[in-house]
Amino acid sequence: MTLSAIWALVLSYKDEASLGLFILIVVASLVQISAIKVYPFDWLLGIIGKKLNKEISDKVDNMRNELDKHIADDKKEKLEGKRRDILEFANSCMTGRRHTQEQFAFMLKTCDEYEKYIEDNELKNGEISSAIEEIRRLNIRCRQRNSFLKPGEEFDP
Repeated sequence: MTLSAIWALVLSYKDEASLGLFILIVVASLVQISAIKVYPFDWLLGIIGKKLNKEISDKVDNMRNELDKHIADDKKEKLEGKRRDILEFANSCMTGRRHTQEQFAFMLKTCDEYEKYIEDNELKNGEISSAIEEIRRLNIRCRQRNSFLKPGEEFDP
């Protein structure tokens, strides 16, 4: 398109608003394709895209917050479960119930996982530290005396 054709097109616009819009589009097009690292169409489309996607973006943010809450609740529930299992096992040991070596091994692993979680998340373990110590002490005693409950033995409280 020649300059005279462009000029004739500019003069064909009757009102200032359409002329201004036309000039803005022409200037933006020239800037967009020039070697200058300014991209007005990209900027304008980015603004329009953000406005169009605001509702979806807000929904995604809400879903992310809800997911984070569910993850935190799940971690708390698992921690409480481990704490409950440790307390129940320690209680059964202290009331004289015998356990197999495998049960002790599983519970010691649970204790280690619990303590690692407490340490990694900089929490305090004031609730069940004595129960864990008792489980470890009884495990050592059963090993020394070879007094774990064995398959086929009757349970003696």
